[in-house]
Amino acid sequence: MRIIHKDISKGEIKLKVETLDDLWHLSQILEPGDIVYSVTYRRQQSKTDMVRSSKTEKVRVFLGIRIEKMEFSHYSDSFRLTGVILEGDQTGSYHTINIEVGSTPKIIKHWKSFQLDRISEAIKSTKEPKILIVAIDDGESDFGIVKQYGIDFVASINRNIPGKRDISLRKSEKESFFREVAEKIEVTLMETEIKAAIVAGPGFVKDEFNSWIKENKPSLTSKVHIKSISVTGKTGVWEVVKRGYVEEIFEGSRVAHEISLIENVFRSILDDMAVYGIQEVRMAIENSQAEYVIVTDELLRTSENVQSIIKMAKGFGTGAHIVSSSHEGGDRLKGIGGIAALLRFKTSY
Repeated sequence: MRIIHKDISKGEIKLKVETLDDLWHLSQILEPGDIVYSVTYRRQQSKTDMVRSSKTEKVRVFLGIRIEKMEFSHYSDSFRLTGVILEGDQTGSYHTINIEVGSTPKIIKHWKSFQLDRISEAIKSTKEPKILIVAIDDGESDFGIVKQYGIDFVASINRNIPGKRDISLRKSEKESFFREVAEKIEVTLMETEIKAAIVAGPGFVKDEFNSWIKENKPSLTSKVHIKSISVTGKTGVWEVVKRGYVEEIFEGSRVAHEISLIENVFRSILDDMAVYGIQEVRMAIENSQAEYVIVTDELLRTSENVQSIIKMAKGFGTGAHIVSSSHEGGDRLKGIGGIAALLRFKTSY
């Protein structure tokens, strides 16, 4: 994400959307009632068009809407904003603007501090590397890309590998499986401009795969990092993140950092060194007891009470971390109310 123009006195910020992750950040920033101007496509109606509207062509226009409805999907390449047109011949009509990679929307709104922080974070995170994770076992592999909002599972490759009694066929099928997985890694790295992959598994298959690529795909050797996990499948992909392998190889991964923070809070709860819930967190901040606060983006976006808590935390010099509701760690935090605080010292009773 990049800022093209900024005038907070007028509530205006014009942005350049550079990645799919930027669309997710925008979905956490924009709210119903906000005004968005952007290039879009709309049918131009005249009196004759009303009779033959199906034959009219969409033309490129620049218009603004006041948002009433937003639609974002992790599996889509656009962020849909629907609202009433503010100016021009069709003022008052409804229109949907699709914000995509390459779009330059101008946003006019009352900006909250955490929303401005979110933009700064998005600008910084644009430069961070994405990570490909492959969980592999005997004839099974799942591919996930770590993004700012969580993990995008992009592919699965499965083959029925014969048992050890049929040595010749087993070897042939396993080599075909390894080749297919390696080629998928190559294509994914090339298409997404990801620099490296973590290949992990619970047994020896990952090591056999590593030996295979050294002999058959040497160009992949420097890009693939082999790690051990206890399970395979999508759960195994998440385990790679939980074990800190992502941070070990690529510093600055948002999801890995968020999950690490959440895991630390849950461990600290057992030792009475963390609290959760809105009132408990507020009290910890007021008592200068909170070291840092973590809150889900969903709760922060929808609760003015929580927004005031984060503002107060900054005033007390307490760190505040906003985490995505879209990954496993965010789900765990939502399970205890969506907000928690790590403590500097235990509460005295």
